[in-house]
Amino acid sequence: MPFKEFAVLSAGFSKSNISPPIGVPLAGFAARNGVCEGIHDDLFARALVLENGGVAIAFVSVDVLALPAAFVSEVRENIQAETGIRREAIVIASTHTHAGPVTVKTFFNPDDSLDQGIMKRIANAIVESVDAAWRSRRPARVGVGSGRVDGIGVNRRTPDKMPVDAEIGIIKVEDESRRVRAVLVNYSCHPTVLGSDNLLATGDFPYFAVEAIEREIGAEGFAMFVNGTQGNISMGHSSELSAIGVITPGRTFEHAGELGSKLAAATMAALDEIETSDSPRIDSVVSEVRFPIKDLPDVKTAEELLIMADKELQELSGNGALEESLMKAKSKRLYASITDFYAREMSEFRDEGLPVELQAARIDNAMFLAVPAEVFVEIGLEIKRRAKHKTYIIGIANGYIGYLPTEAAHADNGYEVVSSKVAPRSEAILYKEAAMLEGRVFAVQEETQQT
Repeated sequence: MPFKEFAVLSAGFSKSNISPPIGVPLAGFAARNGVCEGIHDDLFARALVLENGGVAIAFVSVDVLALPAAFVSEVRENIQAETGIRREAIVIASTHTHAGPVTVKTFFNPDDSLDQGIMKRIANAIVESVDAAWRSRRPARVGVGSGRVDGIGVNRRTPDKMPVDAEIGIIKVEDESRRVRAVLVNYSCHPTVLGSDNLLATGDFPYFAVEAIEREIGAEGFAMFVNGTQGNISMGHSSELSAIGVITPGRTFEHAGELGSKLAAATMAALDEIETSDSPRIDSVVSEVRFPIKDLPDVKTAEELLIMADKELQELSGNGALEESLMKAKSKRLYASITDFYAREMSEFRDEGLPVELQAARIDNAMFLAVPAEVFVEIGLEIKRRAKHKTYIIGIANGYIGYLPTEAAHADNGYEVVSSKVAPRSEAILYKEAAMLEGRVFAVQEETQQT
């Protein structure tokens, strides 16, 4: 479909339902027992499209744990065929809810194959939402700014629960009469208020935030959530205990509603301070890099370690061992299963590294950096500190490679490090590539200013 150019910026938005059928597995917890028993709140693929002078960007938010890079690539191609938006200008991010359909194969479902019916439905919904957003574009104004919220995410790996990234990245879209019509929210935190005992599909706290924002801006309003550098940020629940099925207090829909409302209120409070323009410069670039694979045992050794961990857990369970001993054995077995899965999955990438696409989308003087990983918050804060322009980071976008910890975190080990595929020096590679992408996406503006 050819571009329909407006004299000023145009914007459109839409959403398509992707709620799973009752009876399918839900993704996110290795220890979850049971399948989806109902829908607490509908899941969606949401799209916001911006176009100015024949250049367009599409931001897509999908209420799932993660999406494979090959899946995203095919969906982008289909979007480009339908709308003309370049695939390099399409950001497809997963919110990372742990209560959506299974959309990626990893260590918590190593023996399962993805339900192709569900994957096709999600693919179609993403294309439909972007196409509808594209077709519904109207003259608009857009601005990028920040809010701040405390009391939602904490650092789950440090005694003092710090650092966190309290910044809320916001894209604000107004119509010609300066009425707010759409809001994109970027915030760094695992949507894991609900634990492995929850068997209802839900977007978790981002659902409540989006619902509250849409309620505030009016019946025809639109909001969407994209995650940030949430690799080690959650409500404080131990990732390891969650993974082996320990449910701690506070993992309720009521608490999810409280946190979502807090995020929405902080976002709404920041909107008035965000200036908008009807002629912002927009652009996008991508690059492919290879992250080195961390040291993993060979496939045979990893399999033997898993067999030993299984045997130890079975013996302790059969002998009525103390709960503390059982917990340690469960964690050991979990770690062995992750290592076994990665040893097989990463065998073809050991020499050349894991291919990863990074993407930078620019709106005037702000950049959104999309990374297909659960990036540690310290890395996100450092990228922001080094950037020459205002920068926001969208995690779990355009694919999924698991956790990207800091080099320092690798020495401390723990769940997130065991669950990472990449070597410690991947942190430095990301810093270098982020700076390179920033230079590329702002190059035209800087050249214009110099002349």
